This record gives sequence, C-alpha cells and structure tokens, in this order.
Amino acid sequence: MRKALAIPLEEVSTHLALNTRQDVKIVAPEILAGELITRLAAAGRCLKPERLLDGNWWRHSAGDAPNDLCESHEFSTGITPETSGPFSLCFGNEKGAQDAHYHPHHLEIYFSEHPLEAEYRLDVDSPIERVRLEKGGVLIFCAGVVHRARLGGLTVVIEIPAVKDDKVVVEI
Repeated sequence: MRKALAIPLEEVSTHLALNTRQDVKIVAPEILAGELITRLAAAGRCLKPERLLDGNWWRHSAGDAPNDLCESHEFSTGITPETSGPFSLCFGNEKGAQDAHYHPHHLEIYFSEHPLEAEYRLDVDSPIERVRLEKGGVLIFCAGVVHRARLGGLTVVIEIPAVKDDKVVVEI
C-alpha cells in the first residue's frame, strides 16, 4: 500500500518536452495493457508502454522508455468493486489531443494556471455550452456530462473515483 507520492513539477515539464505523447498519466486504474496499446496505436494515438513505479518519487522517462505509473488501488483499501481506487491523476498540455467524451461513473477535474476552455453539454438533449477561463482555474465535469477541454498549458486532470474503462467518446 502506498502512503505518499512526490511529483516534481520540473520532472513533468521535462517529460512533456522530451516525449511525443503530450500527456502523462501518473496514477491510473491500471497499467496500459498490450491489447489496449495495440488498439489505440492502430487508431493513431501516440502511446508509451507503462510499468509500475518503484519508490515514492516520480521522474520522467525517455521517449523510448516506459512511463512509470502508480495504480490507483495502491492508495486505498476497502473501496467498492466498481472502482479501482479513490482517484486517477494525469498531466496534459496544449499539445495533447482531446476527444469529446463523458464518464458514466466518475467526475473529472481540470486545474491549470494557463487558459482553460471547454465545450460541454449536460446530457444528450442539452444545448452545447462553452466556458473559457482566460487566466486558468478549475473545471469540474460530473459523471455523464459530455465535454471536450482545450488546454492552454500544463494542466492537472483528476478523476474521482478511478474506474477502469470509464471513457465514452462521442460527438459534442
């Protein structure tokens, strides 16, 4: 069981500068499996293999090396069966591809000190709404809200709780 994790900002910045994939998962429900990597790569996504992080300090990896990742369940005990952990954590920036999507079972929080914008709809019958935070801030989308964020710089994305395979890509 993991009790603490340190993520130096300079390591995240270095990782984004030296790797073609322009987002990096640090805590996720599970390690990206070979079958999923194959399917996503065939769809044109730029991916890196993943391996379990050893220790309590996350550091960037070279473009040809696997990304170190903590599985969400390392931070919790006694969680409900549909969750894999209390949260998931990712860093992204303006170069990362953002699909319009929703999550049936978890909420998603975006935080940035850079411009942050999104288009979203509360359900399939709702009109599309837009929001732009010129100086950054926080966007929170509850389960079921279709959204596509546009990142203006380094952004932290937190999913609560961590649920495997909980992303549904749709048109907005």
